[in-house]
Amino acid sequence: MIHLLLSTLLVLSPSAEPSPTRFVVQAPAEATNIPEWYTYTGRVYVFLDDPGGRAPRQGPDWFQPKPFFALDVEDWNPRTELVIDEQALGYPGPVSSLPEQEWAVQAVLRGPNTSRAGSGPGTAYGAATVHRIGPTSGDIRLSLDHVEPDEVLPEVDGIEWVELPSKLLPEDFGRPVMHRAAVMPPKDYDPDADRTWPTVYVIGGFPGSLGGAPMTKWMWGQTDLSDEAFIVHLDAECANGHHAFVDSPGNGPRGTALVTEFIPHLESQWRMRSDPAGRLLTGHSSGGWSSLWLQVNWPTFFGGTWSTAPDPVDFRDFQNIDIYDDGANAFVDGQQHRRPIARSRGRVLIWYDDFVKMERVLGDGGQIRSFDWTFSPLDDSGQARRLIDPANGDVDPEVAEAWKRSDINLLLKERWKDIGPELAGKIHIIGGSEDTFYLEGAVERLQQTLQELGSDAQILIVPGADHSNFMNLRRRRGIAREMLEHSSVDASTRS
Repeated sequence: MIHLLLSTLLVLSPSAEPSPTRFVVQAPAEATNIPEWYTYTGRVYVFLDDPGGRAPRQGPDWFQPKPFFALDVEDWNPRTELVIDEQALGYPGPVSSLPEQEWAVQAVLRGPNTSRAGSGPGTAYGAATVHRIGPTSGDIRLSLDHVEPDEVLPEVDGIEWVELPSKLLPEDFGRPVMHRAAVMPPKDYDPDADRTWPTVYVIGGFPGSLGGAPMTKWMWGQTDLSDEAFIVHLDAECANGHHAFVDSPGNGPRGTALVTEFIPHLESQWRMRSDPAGRLLTGHSSGGWSSLWLQVNWPTFFGGTWSTAPDPVDFRDFQNIDIYDDGANAFVDGQQHRRPIARSRGRVLIWYDDFVKMERVLGDGGQIRSFDWTFSPLDDSGQARRLIDPANGDVDPEVAEAWKRSDINLLLKERWKDIGPELAGKIHIIGGSEDTFYLEGAVERLQQTLQELGSDAQILIVPGADHSNFMNLRRRRGIAREMLEHSSVDASTRS
């Protein structure tokens, strides 16, 4: 009876009350791939997701993000405990806001040279474990016992992977920055033949990684390009996101390095044409913007671009935001209505404030932050200045002014007298009238400008189409025929 009474008192004592949830992250002693002497400076994450789905570290999903938390550390030894609690950054809120349920949870130590928070070379992580977690679940212990190795590109029939250290781009984390691409020779390619072939340079959408090369091969392999041209999928990914081949303070002279280093190298290794009509561009979304940017800035180097659903080509309509407007705000419009950033069939999928606040926890490498690194000046600490204040959505007018140098519509207006004749027949843009990410407005503004300038640019806005569904097989085959016809302007064979 006394024993029963004591047990009851212990259960009811204050020490047995639920304690706040904390995630305790540590590399175990047996994790030989994380040396005892190793220290880490960077961002550590705890990702959550529904059990039974994809690994939590593959998140956050833009359209259905699950909770995750982050903490910046300096010279942390992973063999010691790191507590991620109420003080950590959290999305959609702090640890105490977690709804109680079964969660798959995974700790991640971000790799040094990847735009992806949960994957990429050097990323340390633990196995996903399932716990019932709410705001008062006490300590949840998470291990770091895996390290993702350096990327080994798979063998794919018809793809040759190419790397070239850049002399122009500064070293990153003590090692050279690499140009990388997937080269897909034409089916009848003969390196000893007395001819050369045109080349189509393809730039993928965000994050623009080499991982999209097999899809590029499949998409364009169904067209005449696979018989008559080289297809080169360019790597546009860097640690800060999609660098878009812009010469920028944050990412270095990416466009100049491509044009003066990498393309000449490729042309020296394969029998690729080296005249403008033999160098063509295409890309989708962020790659659509990049391909147009390269054509406009190097009008006599490239012979034409077919840019689809490009990121904002006029910053007066940056996904419905006029960033130059006095008092511009990304989160609400002039009537104080909440501003969307993605939709489908008239239904809002993502709100701007949610997306920016999610990326604040994610850190560098996200889409909005990627724009900062591509277009913004650097602050005194060497970080890209933010266009959008993540706390309230206010647009920084000084940063917006600096973005003008990357505003394609503005650039064309200012330089048309000089570059207009060199762009004749070279600009082709296709997008949807109901773009998922509200990109059609900027394309319409550019179309109006080019018409006023007397340009022969071909711009098609497909009625009712979203960000991607207009790029069907029929349209790809049509674009391929246009490219091959265009490349024949300056002779279809060369010695």
